Amino acid sequence: MRIRNTGTKNEDYSIEKNDDTAAIPGTIGPGATRTVAVKLREDRGTRVTVRWANRQIESDTVRANCKKAGAAPSETPPNQLPHTGPDAVLWARAATGGAIILTGAIIFWYGGIWPRRREKIFAGKD
Repeated sequence: MRIRNTGTKNEDYSIEKNDDTAAIPGTIGPGATRTVAVKLREDRGTRVTVRWANRQIESDTVRANCKKAGAAPSETPPNQLPHTGPDAVLWARAATGGAIILTGAIIFWYGGIWPRRREKIFAGKD
């Protein structure tokens, strides 16, 4: 923001935004111009208001028109091709699923034969 004092004495001012941030107060001398940096939200409209003596001097909605850049640069070192094969996570999930099925089959089989004991646990009174 560029603020200019056309008067003959020091003036207090404030710059306010509608995004719940604190006002930016300041004092400007007679005949002086001051540039104040105002941080804006990316790709959203922000209402900026300049006040003097609790009166609105100027108000405008501005937008930081930052287009989202494409994908980040490749993390691949120079002179190497990027990995384009199948994802290792898919293979790990398939192996885990197979192990779960095998474990379940073993538990199911063992649960079917375990309670059948042929010998007597306690000797009879005969």
